[in-house]
Parts: sequence; structure tokens; C-alpha cells
Amino acid sequence: MVLRWAAKGDKVKLLDNYGRVIKDLRISVTPRCNLHCLYCHPLGLEMREPPGTLTVEEVDCFLEAASLLGLSSVRFTGGEPLVRKELPEMIARARAKEGIEDVAITTNGLLFVRRAKELVEAGLNRVNISLDAITPEVFARITRGGKVERALEAIEKALELNLHPVKLNAVVIRGMNEEEVVPLAGLSLDRPLHVRFIEYMHLDNSDPEAYRRRFVPGKETRARIEAVYGPLEPVPHDPTSPARVFKIPGAQGTVGFINPVTEPFCSHCSRLRLTSDKKLRPCLLTDLEMDIAWAFAAPEPVEALVDAILIATNRKPAFGNTLPTLRKRVMLGIGG
Repeated sequence: MVLRWAAKGDKVKLLDNYGRVIKDLRISVTPRCNLHCLYCHPLGLEMREPPGTLTVEEVDCFLEAASLLGLSSVRFTGGEPLVRKELPEMIARARAKEGIEDVAITTNGLLFVRRAKELVEAGLNRVNISLDAITPEVFARITRGGKVERALEAIEKALELNLHPVKLNAVVIRGMNEEEVVPLAGLSLDRPLHVRFIEYMHLDNSDPEAYRRRFVPGKETRARIEAVYGPLEPVPHDPTSPARVFKIPGAQGTVGFINPVTEPFCSHCSRLRLTSDKKLRPCLLTDLEMDIAWAFAAPEPVEALVDAILIATNRKPAFGNTLPTLRKRVMLGIGG
């Protein structure tokens, strides 16, 4: 197959072999996390920073290569990215790249209030905050001990700092938090919060039958919300976004449904993922990944990383595998 990238006006556009525009990066800066969520960290094992974890300088080189190819959005993930003390410097390096217009993080929020000032000063545009429940006992059970009050404080801080859109992510799992979806949706009523409900993906290597019992389709989650608030109103949104976006009538914010299992959005996927141990993954839901440590170690790393990104884009599959499958990595090791 032929590697393709084309220019539209003065702006470079990177295309994969299926004509999809690749513009969004997810960079995992650590596998460590200060929570042990059941669906992400299934064994409850402590993850340590492995040898060879991405440095600030390596992130800078990768961002330079990505920006040369027209990628315009980057989200730093983990693990929990806020456990990396160097995260503000990584954000500043991203904001300094020509063409990178959007710099975000995905966080559980527990450290956000403490670090918010330095993150905003570095140039952070927005935050995605994981919030699977608002009932303290349910939140503690899913996260294995987390305190929901700290996540709610992080949401208030993000609103105070105008880090819009403030997105809240909830993975819905039967028997754990399906009763939380209505109060979570209600957070969008009087504040400009964007609550997204995510179908539980088999990225934790759980028993397949147990996974099937716990799986909640997005249409069921939507029906729960509409049973209380009435029909949801569709909201125009970026077609490359994984969320189908709606609003409760009269609400300031929105509710969205990310349904990778029952409504795959592979045909619009615009993402590449870089793991903290220097593996480039063109698809979340396959085990396909490229070890690109060689590119970081090259005499001209930016040029080598351009090549690596082009190769990974060429290998991006048409579809991911949403069936219960033994994965080489669980979600914690891939990055959110």
C-alpha cells in the first residue's frame, strides 16, 4: 500500500489507507495511577515507572514530528498523568508546536486542584475527568478506595478556570454503577458540563462470561436517562468525535454516548496512541503496536519519528476487535 499525506491550502493533512484524516494524538506519560479502577486496573497491582519511560525531550521530538504531519490535537493520559511531575513541561512543549491547537489531559481529578495553576500556566486547554459515580460508596467501590469529593472539587476547579469544554467520562458497568447514570446526566442541567457515557470494553482481560453479564449497551443507558428527563435533543458535533451528543431539554451542558461495541465509529477514527514505553498503537482495540524506541534513539529523531508515524498510519486497520479477547495489554498499559 502507498503511504499518503496531502496538503489542503497550507495545512498538511495525514491520511490513512482508508481515507481517514489522522489528527488526534493520545500520549500516555505513565502507567502509574493513584486509583485502581476495576475496569482499567483489574488486578489491583501497583504499576511502577518502567525503564525507558518517555522523557520530556522525547515527548517534544514526537510532538514536533506529529505537528509536521498535520496532527493538531494532543491529549496526555496515563495511568494518571498528574503523577508525572514533568507534565506541565510536556504541556508547554505541545503548546509551542506550530499547528497543535488543542492540548488536553484525561485525569481522575484527585491531584488536579493541587496542580491546576501550573497546568494552566503551561497552556492546558481543557480536561476530561473520569467520574463513574457520584454516590460516594459506589465511587469508592469502582475505584477501590477513591473519594468522589476530590473528583467533584476538580470539576469545580476546571469550571472556575474556564477549561471548556469540561468533559466527564463514565464507564457504565451492570451491577456497579448503572443506577448512577441519571444523577450523572443531571450534572449537565445547570452547568456547562459534558457528561459522556462509555460502553464497557473488554480491555481488562476479565472472564468473557462475566464481561457479557456486566456489559450495558449505550441505548439502555440512554433509555434510563430519557425515562426521567424525556427525549434528548441531538446536538451538532465533530463527526470524528466518538461521542453521539445530545442535551436534556433546557440544559446548559450535554450528554454523550460513546458506544464502541454496539455502534463502532472506526470509519471516522482520527487517532494514534503513543504508550509510555514508546509503542505506537494505531488502534485501541487491536494488539497491533510498533516499538519505536529506535526512532527516539536515531541521530535525527524527528525525521525518524516522522517515518514511524507514517508507517503506523499505513498499518491502521479498518476496524478494531470489540469481542471478549485475551489482550496483550490491559487499558492501564495502553493509556486512556
